[in-house]
Amino acid sequence: MKRIFKYLMMTVIAAGTMFYSCETMELEDLTDPNALSPDLADADLLLNTIQVNYLGAMQDMQGNGAALGRINYMGGRVYYENFGGGTVSGAWGALYSGILPDIDAIELQNGEENLLAFHLGISKAMAAHIMMGLVDSVGDIPFEQANNPTEYPNPATSDDEVVYAGALALLDEASSYLSAAVAVTDDLYYGGDTGNWMKFVNTLKMRAMLTTGDYAGALAMTGVIDTADADMQFSYGTQELQPDTRHPWYASDYTTSGANIYQSSWLMDIMTGDMNEWMTTAVAYPGAGMEEDGAAQRAITSDDPRRRYYFYRQNMTTPGNSSMLFFNGDGPYNWPISFGGDSTSTENGETLSCSLIANPPHLDFTIDGDANGLKGRWCANFLGYWGRHHGNDEGTPPDNFTRTAVGVYPSGGSFDNMPDIVNYDNHGSLSASNEAIKGAVWQGNGGGGAGIWPIYLSSYVHFMKAEAAMWLGDTGTARAMMEIGMQHSFAKVLSMGSVDPEADSNYFATSTDVSDFIAMKLAEFDAAAGADTSLDQFGWPVAKTQLDVLAEQYFVAMYGGGYDAWNFIRRTGAPRHLSRGLMDNAESGPFPRTGLYPSGEISANPSILQRQDNNTTVFWDQGAVNPAN
Repeated sequence: MKRIFKYLMMTVIAAGTMFYSCETMELEDLTDPNALSPDLADADLLLNTIQVNYLGAMQDMQGNGAALGRINYMGGRVYYENFGGGTVSGAWGALYSGILPDIDAIELQNGEENLLAFHLGISKAMAAHIMMGLVDSVGDIPFEQANNPTEYPNPATSDDEVVYAGALALLDEASSYLSAAVAVTDDLYYGGDTGNWMKFVNTLKMRAMLTTGDYAGALAMTGVIDTADADMQFSYGTQELQPDTRHPWYASDYTTSGANIYQSSWLMDIMTGDMNEWMTTAVAYPGAGMEEDGAAQRAITSDDPRRRYYFYRQNMTTPGNSSMLFFNGDGPYNWPISFGGDSTSTENGETLSCSLIANPPHLDFTIDGDANGLKGRWCANFLGYWGRHHGNDEGTPPDNFTRTAVGVYPSGGSFDNMPDIVNYDNHGSLSASNEAIKGAVWQGNGGGGAGIWPIYLSSYVHFMKAEAAMWLGDTGTARAMMEIGMQHSFAKVLSMGSVDPEADSNYFATSTDVSDFIAMKLAEFDAAAGADTSLDQFGWPVAKTQLDVLAEQYFVAMYGGGYDAWNFIRRTGAPRHLSRGLMDNAESGPFPRTGLYPSGEISANPSILQRQDNNTTVFWDQGAVNPAN
């Protein structure tokens, strides 16, 4: 800001001197002293703006991908309406109104000395990433006529494959600049580490290879983000007052009025594991009459050790639906529908409105339904997890202090110290140890918002290589890459447990928990070799294939990001066991192959015509179909 002020003052003084020294001067020849020309703009401030715009674009596109991949909750039941004119408006504006003009301004100042090579290298890499993301999202976009308002005030779109090639050319330019760059401190992602920026560039090239079908090239790609120290992420602080530096999910959920985000029921369901295993496996207790001890070893192999880091349960039970497990003396574990209730109870059902809705027929006898007549996990998960099903567009009841909130990863929230299994008597009383449970979210709880926004993590890269290996028929390499991807995901997630000073370390996942879970998933992968790919009479997969197992773990690892989930589904049709929408496929409409152009661009630019459906395919899309839609 000091530099901008200096330039402004110099411009004003110069203009004033010219005015008073030459009374006959033509006023139209004067440069507006209040308009800062691009060649005078501070390059460091331009770089800062580009990086912030890039983060906003990633959040925009990642939100879409995660919702379609059931990593995040999607609230609209009709795809065309859900992915309409606002699908990529944020990313579109970030690229065309912000990043590209700012890059041009930096290039004006770079000069023969190439003093701003670092600025240009990382800026062009980020621009290329957004360009490829917009192509993935909407297909043809302005490119050849873009950012040239004098000659093309209404730029037409270019063929999507041409834009992809242009983005790859930008990545080559980025590599060239970075190889000659002198790092600067104004780097919000890697702190000026040119080596890590080169890995990011190479990762984007590998991603393009995978997307466009060059599987051998993607698998062989080196110099990519393959270790945690090269993770592409944005780190947040804890400042609440403006500028608010907290993770946006934390700022939304940890409020005086309770949580505002619904978590995806599908993701919570697969992470809590198999209910029958929970019901039949013995649990070690520290003593009679006490709740589950965090250090007690459970032999629940399907329980994902990351769930306590991802999700924070404000409430021990789910009104009108399934809750945590209970243990009454020497009897069996049971699964009450509500605390102290029975299988038909709708106690406080108005709080969880889906509990009062008839079981949708297309969700019966599936992972989302229950053959015993219960509502199933389309309404709420067991163990007290309370989110929403894909496509649930009900109104919002007063459940802000009861729904499951974001956890310590990646948002810097609270680690979940809630017991999964408790003892209770016939009156539903619990021991005093439950007083240690933090309960409802509040401002300042947990890590105060000091989380991360993951963009490309080393775990993602290994899963990408696993997919490439699957396409090449090399299941051995796919298995090995999947294993490394899971290991890196666990290391990343578990490292954030200490962000919450109130976390009960007794509940932290141990190395044994992690290794046992990974071994179980690898065994599932091995068992899925040659699995039946057919569907049952309800259109659900008969068995998981190896690609389904791989995809599931990839999607779990992408929590907090998730952009590439949409691409994965369109490329592979997996994972086939995604939850179906609350409405059946006929009502929800076809799964989007693209979104719509931003409404604002359509209004302002007559050269771009809005499409009338989501069926247009991107050049790389071969039309793979997922049965869950």
